Amino acid sequence: MSGLFSSPLRFEPIFKEKIWGGHALREKLNKNAPAGRTVGESWEVSGWGDSQTVVSAGNYTGLTLGELFALSPSDLVGSGGGEGSAGFPLLFKFIDARENLSIQVHPNSEQARARGWGERGKTEAWYVVDAEPGAKIALGFKRGGVTRNEAANAVRAGRLNKLMNFVPAKRGDAFFIPAGTVHAIMGGVLIYEVQEESNTTLRLYDWNRMCVTGNLRALHIDDALAIIKLDESRPLKPEPVLVDKNDAFICELLCSSAKFAIGRYKFFKPGGAKLSTIGGFRVVTVTEGVAEVCAGGPGGASSVVPLGLGQTVLIPSGLTGVEIMGVAGTEVLVTTRDG
Repeated sequence: MSGLFSSPLRFEPIFKEKIWGGHALREKLNKNAPAGRTVGESWEVSGWGDSQTVVSAGNYTGLTLGELFALSPSDLVGSGGGEGSAGFPLLFKFIDARENLSIQVHPNSEQARARGWGERGKTEAWYVVDAEPGAKIALGFKRGGVTRNEAANAVRAGRLNKLMNFVPAKRGDAFFIPAGTVHAIMGGVLIYEVQEESNTTLRLYDWNRMCVTGNLRALHIDDALAIIKLDESRPLKPEPVLVDKNDAFICELLCSSAKFAIGRYKFFKPGGAKLSTIGGFRVVTVTEGVAEVCAGGPGGASSVVPLGLGQTVLIPSGLTGVEIMGVAGTEVLVTTRDG
């Protein structure tokens, strides 16, 4: 075992009250979200601004993710996270959409920097943890050939939803949303989201919803139309690709991009799945059952981190002997970003 960080890192989640949120984070993921509040998000691993998650146990208890990154970017995220980078590159959260979210779009990094919206754009991916019968998400346009003028006219007439592609969403579905793709999470869906660390959201349509002050929520029509991607060149709902299968578990690649990749492990019986951390970090989240993340081995002290449903751990770059231990029914998502 080498590097500054000698064990996986657990964080206290940050809960975000949202006008469209509900109670699924408490009821379905057993999270300690504020009771009686419409909590829409639980930020699990975040280095964003004043919403930085704090280490909850171990040698670095009380430090924020940003403070950990400042100690040694390369030890935390890999050789690609050098001193001059913009901070921890990804953000992980659960989203409880009791009601429809706005139809929106996010910039890529070049657009964000050019327009003064920050250093990073926002490519993201969703994994459906739970969904009500008939639930859907909005993803891209339902037909090709939509022009910018057509989209603009639909937005200004309040009928952008008529152009949208509404896709059924059921538990276990994965969706990839590159920057520039118009999208919305619809009501009745509980999502696990992996995204670039950016909070730039440009709303095009919000179902004529009022904010708490009694006014219509703000839209960002001109900025959004300037960056919207009219035609997609890659599948937005990629098919899982088999990576590994044995008598204990199956591993599938759910999505892969230059920003991150997400794999899913499903355990049929008690067993272990070894992970490589050479070159980059890993983030492990339990979406069904329970698991343990073990790290260390010969020449270094070992550590075991138990994970329940909806819990997440960050495995710094360079840890050795990393293994996920699961039981029958365990499902784990592993996000990778190589350094």
